[in-house]
Amino acid sequence: MKFRLACLSLVFGLSSLAFAKLPLPNDALGKIEAALDHCARVNPKGAPAYQEKKKILVQGASGEEVTKARSSKEYQDAYDQATAELGQEPVEQTAKTCAAALKSD
Repeated sequence: MKFRLACLSLVFGLSSLAFAKLPLPNDALGKIEAALDHCARVNPKGAPAYQEKKKILVQGASGEEVTKARSSKEYQDAYDQATAELGQEPVEQTAKTCAAALKSD
């Protein structure tokens, strides 16, 4: 559970650091985007804000670079792992965590 909450915290902490082309390794991008997608599922009212955070993460990178990163094995493995782990958490708890993170922005 600590990993899952840390992952969600990481999402909101790092998503504002997107200054350069894909400032994160592919695996980190996969984990963060998995957490954002999970948040959009468990907190549908906040879905547009989570999608905006995904855009901010890749801001400055070309569409080709983003596609290449998302197609990488590192990204896919990290995304799948994070999705599986977050899916094991109680929906109510992750929804609260996701909603609270949006309020703190």
